Amino acid sequence: MNDEQISDELNDVLPTDFYVEKVEDLPDDFIKGVDISTLIAQEQSGVKYYDLNGKEVDLIDYLAQNSVNYIRIRVWNNPYDSDGNGYGGGNNDLDKAIEIGKRATEAGLNVLVDFHYSDFWADPGRQLAPKAWQEMTVDEKATALYEYTKDSLLELKKAGVNVTMVQVGNETTGSGIAGEKGIEKYQLFKEGSRAIREIDPGIQIALHFTNPEKTDTILNFAKGLSDYAIDYDVFATSYYSYWHGKLENLTNVLQQISQDYNKKTLIAETSYAYTLEDGDGHGNVIGSTSDTDLGGYEATVQGQTNNIRDVIDAANKAGALGIFYWEPAWVPVGKPNWEQNLPVWEKYGSGWASSHAIEYDSNVTESTYGGSAWDNQALFDFNGKALPSIKVFELVNNGYGEVPEREIIEEPKEQFESLLDNPSFEEENLNSYTISEGYVSRLNDTPKDGEYALHFWSDQTIDFDVEQKVFLAPGMYQFNLLMQGDQTGQSENIYAFIKYPDGMLLTSTINLKGYANWQEANIEFTLKESTELIFGLHVTADAEAWGTTDNWLLKKTGDIVQEPSEKDNEESPIDENSAKEEPNEEN
Repeated sequence: MNDEQISDELNDVLPTDFYVEKVEDLPDDFIKGVDISTLIAQEQSGVKYYDLNGKEVDLIDYLAQNSVNYIRIRVWNNPYDSDGNGYGGGNNDLDKAIEIGKRATEAGLNVLVDFHYSDFWADPGRQLAPKAWQEMTVDEKATALYEYTKDSLLELKKAGVNVTMVQVGNETTGSGIAGEKGIEKYQLFKEGSRAIREIDPGIQIALHFTNPEKTDTILNFAKGLSDYAIDYDVFATSYYSYWHGKLENLTNVLQQISQDYNKKTLIAETSYAYTLEDGDGHGNVIGSTSDTDLGGYEATVQGQTNNIRDVIDAANKAGALGIFYWEPAWVPVGKPNWEQNLPVWEKYGSGWASSHAIEYDSNVTESTYGGSAWDNQALFDFNGKALPSIKVFELVNNGYGEVPEREIIEEPKEQFESLLDNPSFEEENLNSYTISEGYVSRLNDTPKDGEYALHFWSDQTIDFDVEQKVFLAPGMYQFNLLMQGDQTGQSENIYAFIKYPDGMLLTSTINLKGYANWQEANIEFTLKESTELIFGLHVTADAEAWGTTDNWLLKKTGDIVQEPSEKDNEESPIDENSAKEEPNEEN
């Protein structure tokens, strides 16, 4: 079938205004991969998939027909409780990897096996060792990882799975791998790599990190691998445009790693929303325009298509091997009703986490377990019917449709006005702040807006204050700030505060909830007379906690009518009843 015939056929099923902009000089062997690790759990839950015409299809065969050439599958050691109840998220044990891998191989696809070395999710905020490894020493754990990797690969190869790439760990950034986040993690990397080389020297070994927007940090990961002489082939990173910065930076980072260390590079995970609606009654990770404003594309099918195309383009410009789209088929198992879907999620593990995972992972609670948090980023609609964006893999080499001229939008300069000096830490001079500890510093590392934020991390117990004094006239005011971070532990005690001349504090508590999950502290108050106040942030947390704070906003919200009297002169200048937060007396 020639290009004209293909175009005529597509015109029958694609919207008339749908388009895919060509990526120039895209190699034929460029990886156009997908991670479909939840497939078996989805099928067990009754999910079916349909092509653009509404005809039922086998998912893997259909992906292959649409130019997908690689399947990525995560593997958890033992994602079950002692009674055999699955933790959810696909219940991705080795048996499921073999089943998906065999089907992918039969469809002529390559397979990337993603060992998490955990019994459940492994990501930047958590790298829990498998239950069976938790009491092991580092040496014992390294041996166990070597044996597990080798035995698992032998089983996959014995089953005929076409394993051509293997990840030693998943998003192994600050939290490390299998519970080891210091230099010990390199011992685990070495043993995983050794096992793979012994099974099949032709398998490409990938090490997977994330946060390419933290340029210095991710380059330091690459340097560490070199310093410790880790044997690997592919430096992989996740890239989600809501969180991970500009595509130009992604390209530059991958190019630099490739040039400096002679390694191949890869986008191991990416995705984008085609709608902000929820399909199953369990809220989604991406669900508001503030998310897509950061992402840079509309939450539409065309916006999703453009995002995928642009990530492919950025990877190709960097000379990367390709990309993997994360969970394009994790669609709802039923109508958007949490209570009705819950028994299915619990039985088959087709939600992000079941109640049974609570015993293992503290990130799973009675109020957070449930369904898919990704259904609006699939390449299929809520009923399992393919979206036009599924065609991007097929069409990106030559382009399709009438591509409109892209509007170049100048990024607006941050219009952030605050009565505080240097409120978003963009200025290098921090003399207006009193910072109690040296591990708190201004870094180009996960700012909410702009280029900089105030960052903290230490391998010792965290305990610091950041303060700024301001003289304010009478009036009504609001003070708020933003924070994100994780690994604060049992000692977490974080709050924004306002300190008055008599020592009284007004506070607003913050509980950190993970990377790029910004939490806000807010205090409203009224001053009856001109007063010098101290505005600040207090953080107590466990060793290894990390986070950033940004956008310290202090603004006047209104005037007060003053009626001077003897009584007024005797009263405190602070109207305690006006504060939104309960005042605490400072000891």
